[in-house]
Amino acid sequence: MKKNIIVLILLLASLCHSQTGNLQVTYMRDLDFQQIIPGVFKTITETSPYAGKFVITGDGTRMTVSVAFNLSQNIISGSKQIPVRYTATHSIYPNDNQPGIPFDPYAGTTLIFDDKIKEYYVKIGGTISPANVQLSGVYNSSVIIILTTVAN
Repeated sequence: MKKNIIVLILLLASLCHSQTGNLQVTYMRDLDFQQIIPGVFKTITETSPYAGKFVITGDGTRMTVSVAFNLSQNIISGSKQIPVRYTATHSIYPNDNQPGIPFDPYAGTTLIFDDKIKEYYVKIGGTISPANVQLSGVYNSSVIIILTTVAN
């Protein structure tokens, strides 16, 4: 029996304006746990092709940006739930294929943009803990990204 699990990454806004520069957030893909086995932990690392991914792009203006997330404790399908623990990394453009700098998405991270560093790839991974009697279905949960310009 195939069990699908997909975590939907929801972006609050695709364009953020600071006083001196612009940021754009581009959604690339969902965090996808694919097939699960009841009672067996499953981890999708941030470097996996199944990791959630988005790009934060600056316009060349120097700014320091705080990145925070609003994360659910569970992924949900109707009334069914599976506990989830998220992990994250970021890499600097053009080094998307590099492992990146790990950070705790529950604590957030800080990104520094300028005329040389204009783009960051942020990747979200996670671990699920399905119960021994977990039912199949498409499980998802929104990941809300909050960007705050803290310095220019």
